Amino acid sequence: MFRFNALASVFLAVLFCAPSAFAQAPVKVGVVDFQRALNEVAEGKKAKATLEQRYESTRLQVEAKRAELQQMKENIEAQGVMLSPDALSEKEQAYQKEMIAFQQVLMESQQEMALMEQELTSGILEKLYKTAQGVGAEAGFNLIVEASAVVFVNGITDITDQVIARFNTK
Repeated sequence: MFRFNALASVFLAVLFCAPSAFAQAPVKVGVVDFQRALNEVAEGKKAKATLEQRYESTRLQVEAKRAELQQMKENIEAQGVMLSPDALSEKEQAYQKEMIAFQQVLMESQQEMALMEQELTSGILEKLYKTAQGVGAEAGFNLIVEASAVVFVNGITDITDQVIARFNTK
């Protein structure tokens, strides 16, 4: 989000604060869809496969625990009429305790997955940024912005394919 705001600010400053510069020389603007590039470069595909494998493993564990809790709840409901109020209360408290522990584990696993995604992709994104800078400099672009930050600019060039191709050759 910070990069988006910074890029948008620079872009707007160039557009509105330097109209005389535009009159003298055309501004060459390019865009890169970094999300698409991340999904299409070889390193990004490998990171995505690692994340999906870990996600599937976590999902199976969560589903097993969820089924266990559902069975526990059904047992309490089925035995409810036969149990004394104290025994029923004890079983319900045990169920609640297990449910809270499950929810905590679920939140922790979601945070862990988000952290793992960030760790796996941040280095790749940094390399993609540098690759985009190299492509932009060689092609004579004055400004390159993230594609999601741009709605429309006349004469804009998408260099995502060039960035992907160069990244994969390194």
